[in-house]
Amino acid sequence: MTPAARYGLALVLGLAFAPASGFAQESGAPLSAIDWLEQALNAPPPPAVAPDPPPEMIEPAPVQPESHFETISVAPLTGAEPDATGLFTAERIGLPRDFWGPTPLAEIIAAIEAFPSDTVPSATRLGLRILMAEFAAPHGLTQETRGALLLARIDKLVSLGALEQASQLIDAAPEPSAALRARAFDIALLLGEEDRACAKMSGVISATEGQAAQIFCMARRGEWQAAWASLQVARSLQLIDESEAGLLMRFLDEEEADYLPPPPQNITPLGWRILEALGDPVATTNLPVAFAHADLRGVSGWRAQIDAAERLTRMQVLQANRLYGLYTQRRPAASGGMWERVRAMQHLDRALANGDMAAIQAELLNGWPLFAAVELESAFATIHASALADLPLTGEAAEILWSVLLLAQERLDRAAQLAPDTSMAQFIMALASGAPLPEIAAPEMASAIRQGFEDTALSEQAQAQMQEGALGLMVLDALGQIAQAAAGDPLAATRGLQRLRAVGLDAAARQIAIELLLLERRG
Repeated sequence: MTPAARYGLALVLGLAFAPASGFAQESGAPLSAIDWLEQALNAPPPPAVAPDPPPEMIEPAPVQPESHFETISVAPLTGAEPDATGLFTAERIGLPRDFWGPTPLAEIIAAIEAFPSDTVPSATRLGLRILMAEFAAPHGLTQETRGALLLARIDKLVSLGALEQASQLIDAAPEPSAALRARAFDIALLLGEEDRACAKMSGVISATEGQAAQIFCMARRGEWQAAWASLQVARSLQLIDESEAGLLMRFLDEEEADYLPPPPQNITPLGWRILEALGDPVATTNLPVAFAHADLRGVSGWRAQIDAAERLTRMQVLQANRLYGLYTQRRPAASGGMWERVRAMQHLDRALANGDMAAIQAELLNGWPLFAAVELESAFATIHASALADLPLTGEAAEILWSVLLLAQERLDRAAQLAPDTSMAQFIMALASGAPLPEIAAPEMASAIRQGFEDTALSEQAQAQMQEGALGLMVLDALGQIAQAAAGDPLAATRGLQRLRAVGLDAAARQIAIELLLLERRG
């Protein structure tokens, strides 16, 4: 390749990969959201570049009535044990520091991997906060297993689409190991922060791992001959996956780039980014939810950005106001599906601005079912609860407002005024106010929830976990039960709520119970 050709390709790639700021419903694709993370050595080589200070964090809300989001300052907490790394103390979510107790590491990791992605919003937020909190490391760790729990937590955050949270957990770790750097690099590719990742990674990748990342970064720095030579050596020594090597070859050689075979079946963030640079981008819709962040860098079309934001908001890892900003960015030129939600949001905004009560009621009746159909009721409630709270709505619109205030955990006093005169509404208001639950004959889910709040004995398994101090396993099992309840299993609701209350998470259990009754989640 001539110097002029290399310069031209460098310019094109520089423009294609210019960093942009941004944030990011599971699609049901068979791909694993963690398979694409590169394997890395456990031995932590010394860092060559001091890590940048972590960015301001936006993390899922506490499961309490105040709000859905809060700002948290990110910093390593006590000690230098990587598995104890957290972004806030255990006490912030009402749990003891020795949360994992004597549970074997393999059981903890299996429970984290099994944490469900399809559940009610409050259960998801609680699970995310557990993954990000500072707990003491499990008992009995060895040098070989040290750091494995931190990696499992990060991998689960990534699989749920919580890239920024995972990135900040990596930044807070006391030791920048090769495994953490590999994950940080993949996250940076999807967030559009390749330059920062390459700067931090330069010179610290081991000789036998991270070769694809090193070659990619060499090319971004304009070191084309070095990148090409490194690629040939890596291929000859089988230090790089052949499919990824083929993508890198087309990335470095414009003649190879003329032929673009189908993308690899299990595409990695690096492979995705290279294909984008070569003018053959792969749509993120059918990729794991973590890839949705790539559409929020400001380079994708409006539709792709909204779709990505809806997926991530549904997973409780993106602020509802970010989605609202996209909904109101400009006037939709199409109809049907997503555009009906955009139009409904804009029409309700206009009616609120004009103070037109008849229009507000009409738009609320029209818009609420549209968002409920795609499991975005919680986001809708967060966006509009404050503006709607004191309006004199009547009939069905007033009942929608009642649900909105309960889902947003805002203005309980106003929700009490709006509560319908039914036994179910009285039951839900008792949950919201912390009062004893009245007896209720139907539906079956409400009866099961009431049993979950009675002082009945835990199952033998839960009792054993309590006695052993295996609270982490118990809470994660409870959240798994809640997911089954959201899919329609009343007995699972009883078991899950009992476990949460047994460890002192009564407020979280009450909000989860409210959502089990107000929201319809059927898989």
